[in-house]
Amino acid sequence: MKSTSPIDSLTPRELEILRLAAGRLGDKEIAQQLNLSPRTVQNHLHRAYEKLGVSNRIQAARLLSDHYSGGSIPLSPPPVSSAERGVLAGSAEHVGDGKTPWPTPFFRSYASLRAWRRPRKIGGSVLWLILGWAFAWILIAVVAASLVLPVLEMIHSLR
Repeated sequence: MKSTSPIDSLTPRELEILRLAAGRLGDKEIAQQLNLSPRTVQNHLHRAYEKLGVSNRIQAARLLSDHYSGGSIPLSPPPVSSAERGVLAGSAEHVGDGKTPWPTPFFRSYASLRAWRRPRKIGGSVLWLILGWAFAWILIAVVAASLVLPVLEMIHSLR
């Protein structure tokens, strides 16, 4: 009797998306490659996580790799930083023959920027904003409490 693995319960699309996720592609990159929306990719991934009993990509990739005993799915090395490679890798010499001058699509180059592609928030984290306002209200309460006694004494002296 053959035991079934949780991997066998995955649909072909879920398996395909898990393999791409194991290759360290983000939801947007996977969606672009498969002509799907990023939300659809997320839905497939979450259904696959439930079927495999894992909670993230790394655990799913390890489980997938362990399932293939002879030829494990290689987990790709960390991506090369954009500082070493440059965003527009290639030269403009090949434009005349109709080919794009860049070996990688713009989106993939843009996505490789990771944190650099997100604009910096003016106030930083929302946590600092919350803590700042909490401190301000505590300070106002302390000042108000310290003024209660002098005000009461002044009122009493006016009688």
